[in-house]
Amino acid sequence: MIVRKSLLISSLFFVGVFFSSINVVNANSNKQDDSLRFNYKALQEMAHNYVEQRVSAPDNGRVEVVANNLDPRMAPKMCSQRPKVELATNATLDSYTTIEIECSAASGWRTYVPVRIYRYKNVVAAAGPMSPGQMIGESDLVFSEVDLNRVRSNVFTDMSVLVGARIKKRIAAGQAISASDTCLVCEGQSVTIVAQDKTLRITAAGRALADGLKGESVVVENERSNKSLQAVVTGLNEVTVNL
Repeated sequence: MIVRKSLLISSLFFVGVFFSSINVVNANSNKQDDSLRFNYKALQEMAHNYVEQRVSAPDNGRVEVVANNLDPRMAPKMCSQRPKVELATNATLDSYTTIEIECSAASGWRTYVPVRIYRYKNVVAAAGPMSPGQMIGESDLVFSEVDLNRVRSNVFTDMSVLVGARIKKRIAAGQAISASDTCLVCEGQSVTIVAQDKTLRITAAGRALADGLKGESVVVENERSNKSLQAVVTGLNEVTVNL
């Protein structure tokens, strides 16, 4: 009788331990289920959205944000809270940037996502190949969408500014025309200096000391007096000074 009672107590103890173990496992499973899962696609999307919300398009242009592909074999990352997303140290919202995604929970982690930023705009480009010394006509120009990050100098959105100007270096068809490629008044060339007011107009021969397009201010030298003066480009090889 005493032996049977001992066996019964032992059995009840074993059953109690067994169910307690199940409860612990279930509790751990529920705790893990409460964590958020982030696979490689989710991390890319977080980086993409962060940058897209913070960059602005150029006037009459558009922006395209591309987060670089992460390794699809990457195991999903777990975090008990929403990770923090920010620019990595020393990163800027330029053509290339890096986004840092960090889980600051107890078993935290940190991931970096490279992002490319394209800024597109329609600018004036060459309709066909252009050679040095060529005078630009309206038919020589077209509009072309370019990534402004790949253009090193000022470009144009108004064709009329370039009509009548001269090409200074070879330009390929479809290439954006920049300020350094052209001049209406070209450095070192002879120019006509026009000095005028409402009733008087005087002209003199001069030499351009800088390149300029229509409406730009340049320095020219009067050939007779050898004096330098500031004038505004008003035409091909012509500058004007108001009296």
